[in-house]
Amino acid sequence: MNLRDKIALVTGGTGALGSVIAQRLHNEGAQVWVSYIVEKELQALPDGYSKSIHALKADVTDDKEVGQLYHAIVASASRIDIVVNTVGAFLPTKPLQDISVTEWDFMMNINLKSAFLSTREALKRMLQQSYGRIVNISAMVGLEPTQGKIPYAISKAGVSLLSSLAAREVKKKGITINAVAPSIILTEANRVSMPDADHDTWVKPEDIASLVVYLCSEEAGSLSGTTIKAYGGV
Repeated sequence: MNLRDKIALVTGGTGALGSVIAQRLHNEGAQVWVSYIVEKELQALPDGYSKSIHALKADVTDDKEVGQLYHAIVASASRIDIVVNTVGAFLPTKPLQDISVTEWDFMMNINLKSAFLSTREALKRMLQQSYGRIVNISAMVGLEPTQGKIPYAISKAGVSLLSSLAAREVKKKGITINAVAPSIILTEANRVSMPDADHDTWVKPEDIASLVVYLCSEEAGSLSGTTIKAYGGV
């Protein structure tokens, strides 16, 4: 997919999934910016991560910082064509009666509010240029809820619904908004936390990146408002 000279932002682009997506977008010709919040992630990027990818520190659950992030990119590159929102987190399995308000708020902020704020800021710019590609990361459990994961499931279901409804609002305006719902992503952190699981059934970050790149391409211009299931063998 030729994304030459497209201006792209990957929120959470120093994470296990975000860094792979950012690198793929760069390899396809896009000029890539990434947001990060954890310094050690920035310092521990893989050897293949391009030095020409621009990293900007921003808390994407904070309205003001998201606005500043977008302003900085547009001030430098004059526009923004592609946004991929990968920021997210999950909680260990826990019944509803044991979930604290702090844990509930954390899930809603990191998974859903971050996607809302970034999608909103992206649309403000993309509507002016009548073009844009937005991809949000949902989750399998958001589409097929599992007991013990209520806050996570609701927050990720919200990401899919946000993507669908926002896509309707910008229909026929040159902008597509989609979501990808992976099952368990094959990352080192997930391997460590679930050492006895069948890792061969998990979804590789590279496979998700390939799907995201397609959704960001010209060829995917007729696909909008959907959540694509990337469940692998789970």
